[in-house]
Amino acid sequence: MIRITAKNESAGTRLLLEGKLSGASVSELEKCWHTNLANWTALLVDLTNISFIDDVGKELLIKMSSKGTKLVSRSLMTKCLIEEINGTVDK
Repeated sequence: MIRITAKNESAGTRLLLEGKLSGASVSELEKCWHTNLANWTALLVDLTNISFIDDVGKELLIKMSSKGTKLVSRSLMTKCLIEEINGTVDK
C-alpha cells in the first residue's frame, strides 16, 4: 500500500510517498509519473516515509532518476538507496 501526495512548490512538484513501494504500488507510482510528467517542470520524489522498496520499485526509481527526477529522503534507509541509485545513474 502506498500513498502518493503531490505538492506544488516554487522549485517544482514534490511527490511525497508513504508506505511500501512494492507490488501494485510500483505500477501506481509509474502511472502517476507518466500521466503527469508533462505538467511538471521539475519533479522531486520524497522517500522519507517509505518503509520498504522491492527490486521492481528500485528499478522504477532508477528509471525516474535517469529522466531527471530528484530523489530525496531524511530516512537513513532510503538515503543509502538514493546514494546507490545516483551511483547507478551517473555511470
